[in-house]
Amino acid sequence: MKKILPLLLVMILWMSCDKIKSIRDADEKEVIEKEIVPENIIEEKKVVKETHEIVIPDVPLGFLVTYEGKYAAREKLFENEDFASRLKSLDRFNYEALLKNYNTETPVSIVDNVVHMSGCRQHDCPASAYDFFIDLDNDNINIFHFRSNMLRVYQEKGFIELPPAFAKEMEIKKSNAGIGNTETTESKYEL
Repeated sequence: MKKILPLLLVMILWMSCDKIKSIRDADEKEVIEKEIVPENIIEEKKVVKETHEIVIPDVPLGFLVTYEGKYAAREKLFENEDFASRLKSLDRFNYEALLKNYNTETPVSIVDNVVHMSGCRQHDCPASAYDFFIDLDNDNINIFHFRSNMLRVYQEKGFIELPPAFAKEMEIKKSNAGIGNTETTESKYEL
């Protein structure tokens, strides 16, 4: 027992010295990191984040910019009277089917003042999927409605010229859905 007690004391002292050293090393590392990153840069970043305001364009559907990064159905966009009335007035567009089938969705994105959002029937995107494009500059709505390997485009005032990223995405979706493919009727559409 007399031999174990001194050995135990030596081990406790050795472990506590390592603990103190690691705390001191961590404190030194923290000081070095603070010295490398000047505080005024951090303050400037905070100012930029705090002053970022959404500028709503003075156009009929300009309010849509407030939905960027959000989910249209979750935010009840389709219940907005102005937007809903525009959708309901599209020739041959079934607004009620949209409400029923738009329950899995992507967030709203905006490129070059063209708003894009997409949604589909939960667990069955190939059967009924929608891609919306709203040109804020020209006050125009286009809806691409995929049903299996068929595509119907609803347009309010003609086709919208899509920004390259959106155009590429639509070409991929058309290809996945088998649009224009006469060899199969199977759609692999995905949001």
